[in-house]
Amino acid sequence: MVHFSALFVIVFATVLLVNCDLIPTLFQEQMKECHVWTTTFYENPNFHYNNLRRQYDGCTHVMGNLVIADLSSYDIEYDLSFLRSIRYVSGHVAIYANVNPAVVPLTRLEVIRGNTSFRDDPAVHGVSDITLLIAVNNHRQVLMPKLKEVSSGNVLIDFNTSPDLCYLDTIDWSHIVREGTVHMSSNSATCPPCSRACDLAASWRGHCWGRADFRCQRPSEECNDRCSYKDPSVCCHDQCAVGCTGPSPRQCMLCKDYQLQDGSCVSHCPYEPWTNPRGQNCIPLE
Repeated sequence: MVHFSALFVIVFATVLLVNCDLIPTLFQEQMKECHVWTTTFYENPNFHYNNLRRQYDGCTHVMGNLVIADLSSYDIEYDLSFLRSIRYVSGHVAIYANVNPAVVPLTRLEVIRGNTSFRDDPAVHGVSDITLLIAVNNHRQVLMPKLKEVSSGNVLIDFNTSPDLCYLDTIDWSHIVREGTVHMSSNSATCPPCSRACDLAASWRGHCWGRADFRCQRPSEECNDRCSYKDPSVCCHDQCAVGCTGPSPRQCMLCKDYQLQDGSCVSHCPYEPWTNPRGQNCIPLE
């Protein structure tokens, strides 16, 4: 006879395998804010890589910008796995001028707010107000399978030489870019078809960040891509950045702007009682 606790573990594990989107509601990780507004480029490639790792290692929320650039040494085996924890970037994301074919695994990134733009002046390749830049890269892959929103600003994807970046051409950016436009040059390479797992819903078919099953782009047809993880027919509050567990502003998986101490997501920190924003949190004044 199977012991009840063992049976529970088996059923629980099966639920997670069937619906991985439930995982964020079941395991709330420790949040780590990292404040990175400027990037220093070191002439020594080892110093440059180690500085990049020091800035972003373990971060879940980047209050500032995420810049991955000038990884140019073929003598270094760049391990960018430390980027996997990042879920939110308040400013812009710039991935450019990388010669080494490392994989950029932003596999948990959900929101790029666009509060700052990449190189506001002058325009890059004729495009200004850039919130997401992927250009002049030889990466094997840039993976952002959970990216749900670029809140403001434009997207520029251009001059990427790696044929493996052809999957960026398959992404339906209209589900991600809220207010800006997408400027991209098509990759000359022809990608193998997306995994058959991407055919489970019509809106997923042919859209993926890579060949593996878990790299499908999975936009929602309801609620402007902000639906409850528990019930896709329930729309999230408009202060939720991505998913939620219900319609209340206290049930957001991630806040669009700020969060009160009671867990409610708000557009600004209230004046009464007086609070100060610290990262995404509203902290009462003592």
